[in-house]
Amino acid sequence: MARQFRRSTLPTIAVYYCNNNYVFMRLKQLSIAALLLASVSTSFAQIKPFEFGIKGGGTFTHGFTKVPAQTIGSVQVPNLENKNNGIGYGYSGGIWARKNFNSFFIQAEITYNRFVLKQKTNVTLDVNANALLANALPISVRPGLLNATLNATSESILESVNVPVLFGKRWMGGKLRGYAGPNFLFVQKAQLDRTTAGVINANSSVSFPQTDIPATSASTNLLNKYEALNLEVKDFTYALELGVGYTPLPFLDIDVRYAAPVGGVYKDSNITGFLGIATVSLGFRVF
Repeated sequence: MARQFRRSTLPTIAVYYCNNNYVFMRLKQLSIAALLLASVSTSFAQIKPFEFGIKGGGTFTHGFTKVPAQTIGSVQVPNLENKNNGIGYGYSGGIWARKNFNSFFIQAEITYNRFVLKQKTNVTLDVNANALLANALPISVRPGLLNATLNATSESILESVNVPVLFGKRWMGGKLRGYAGPNFLFVQKAQLDRTTAGVINANSSVSFPQTDIPATSASTNLLNKYEALNLEVKDFTYALELGVGYTPLPFLDIDVRYAAPVGGVYKDSNITGFLGIATVSLGFRVF
């Protein structure tokens, strides 16, 4: 009987040993994971009083513009309603610095940005309002005899050095941020690229048939008042900006923000409309 008892307990002892070894290994793995999690949590909890880094991302611009009627020579040009023609894609990149306080933070940035506004319009006007049209006619006609219907698509490109100053608050142990503040834009480049096509409408009184106008493209420097005329762009303006950010890792920020240039874009205050700029960026903390 004694020998049978010893034989029956050997497998039990082996199973007990193996189970203990498995449990020990699992506890060891869980302990290591807990230590790693604790170290990451501690790094978020111990937010540095000052942070500095670099950032880069894309800009997404949309909007519309209404240009009031104007007189060119003796010819009246009607109102122009430039409608939104999709999202314009650009870029943003620069440096940022963040000062953390107990209940809020202040973040300042210096970035170089490119914004692209895509628009389209349809207008009927006297051919004498457009020097290119008037000069292309085989004969000279006085104002009021011939008009043209034009379809135009345009891209307004603006490049600027931006200096936003943002005030924000953290949640979720510092991982989630919300902020808002002014953004100061120092314009470096403003250019309008336009493609125009259409028809010169027929007028039987002067024996002029309907004539197609082939597509033509032209660029205008909107910072040059002699080229831009009433479309001259300000070389400085300001926007209101707000956004949210998430910090999945101690050195990485993901930000989404939206800005509207409430200070206006054009020097002519009679030009109205709306311009909205969304930015998605990645920020890397250097220290």
